[in-house]
Amino acid sequence: MRLQGAVSAEAAGWNTPAKYAVLSVLNMGKVVLKIKALPKDTAGNLEVLKKELKTFLSNFGEVYKFEEQPLAFGLTILMVTLVVDEDKGTSKLEEEFPNFDGATLNIIELTRAPDF
Repeated sequence: MRLQGAVSAEAAGWNTPAKYAVLSVLNMGKVVLKIKALPKDTAGNLEVLKKELKTFLSNFGEVYKFEEQPLAFGLTILMVTLVVDEDKGTSKLEEEFPNFDGATLNIIELTRAPDF
């Protein structure tokens, strides 16, 4: 499928990976963040941590989903997908990470996405 007015990244002279090239002709407005949450209490309840994270992160955007991923030796981390407005950026969110007591938080991926 080709969007009307869309050109290839090479033809436009963009230095953009092909999977993102078509996004340049769409109306951007959202950024999707993948946040790694490493629980500080390894024996804690992940469901409680998810609720706390959802409350904390809802101040900055919409929590789209949680994924549990095994790390090592029975430890599990949470991967949180958060959708924020592009114009808000991530600076304020990252400044607040140390204020969250339940886990160590890091943004590991940031993608512009029009579908949210």
